[in-house]
Amino acid sequence: MADQFFEMMWDCEQCDARELLAKTQRHCPMCGAAQDPKRRYFPEPGKEVEAKGHQYVGVDWACAYCESPNSAAAAFCVNCGGPGNGTKKVALVQEQPQQQAATPSQPASGTAVAPNEAPGATKASEPAQALSAASRSASGLPWLAAVAALITLLVLIGTSALVYSFFSKHDENVLLVEKSWSRSVDVEQFASVNSVSWCDALPTEAYQVTRTREQRSTRQVQDGEVCVDSRADVGDGTFTKRRECSPRYRSEPVFDARCSYLINRWKVMRTDRTAGSAQLAPTWPNSVLGNTLVQGNSLGAERLGRRNETYRVRLQSDRGAAWTCDLPAAVWSSLAENQTMTMKVRGTGGADCASLQAGN
Repeated sequence: MADQFFEMMWDCEQCDARELLAKTQRHCPMCGAAQDPKRRYFPEPGKEVEAKGHQYVGVDWACAYCESPNSAAAAFCVNCGGPGNGTKKVALVQEQPQQQAATPSQPASGTAVAPNEAPGATKASEPAQALSAASRSASGLPWLAAVAALITLLVLIGTSALVYSFFSKHDENVLLVEKSWSRSVDVEQFASVNSVSWCDALPTEAYQVTRTREQRSTRQVQDGEVCVDSRADVGDGTFTKRRECSPRYRSEPVFDARCSYLINRWKVMRTDRTAGSAQLAPTWPNSVLGNTLVQGNSLGAERLGRRNETYRVRLQSDRGAAWTCDLPAAVWSSLAENQTMTMKVRGTGGADCASLQAGN
């Protein structure tokens, strides 16, 4: 598809005429002043004028004598007759990301890409105000930099102290105040268990199955397009407009079959426990199985399941700090209450129970 061209606009600096057509009106129709290419700008949306039948031949050149814009095909300036040899091309206008309304001294949209140039003169006070604001801002920068550096230093010191306190350890003399133990055994029964899964993963042993429809996931479905119009100055008093579109998506639920069913499984019916102190030897619970006539994987059958055992000591230091450690059975058995020991303690106060050993 061929590019579609539209007229750039310009404002006359001599008589303040507005929204003149940059390609068609090379001179102001009100006062006859020549167009200043640095004052070209993009029209506001809705005010775009198509340059019908326009043939693009290149970027305009600015006359070295009167600065008037001339077609790339012209050999001499249409305003003063000056030659086109050695002249510079006019600066292109870049459209601003956010267009603002025009002011008497500034075009509505776009700025020329040229050094030390702007599409219109600004008020005399504005540069001074900008310079003053920049000076005030710069004067506060050293203080801000100093405060930021101080905060960064404090954070680094705090972080280093925290890391050191976490990893550093010191020896502590402790007294073994108390020993205790506990043991437990799970008693399991082979029984019907309610379960739910997606029907494509239904176990073969499932029975009394019921099905429902539930949302399982979501998928992205294209739902039209999102289009953005972009405009580009081509330098001869016109611009092109292109529409760039990308797909727009919406989330759509995906439903699937959900199955509820019964299935026979071993499950924990109860947990038998025993516990005691150092004066009582550790023993396992005397778990009694019910319905001993039912064996194997038959409904109602029972069996002993997972066993757990814990051997714990309570420690205390001369300064009153206290810790609790769970130890292997062999280590626990080798220790006695009221025994003096040494143990490494972290900077944060936590005990390194693996370092516990009899004192000298």
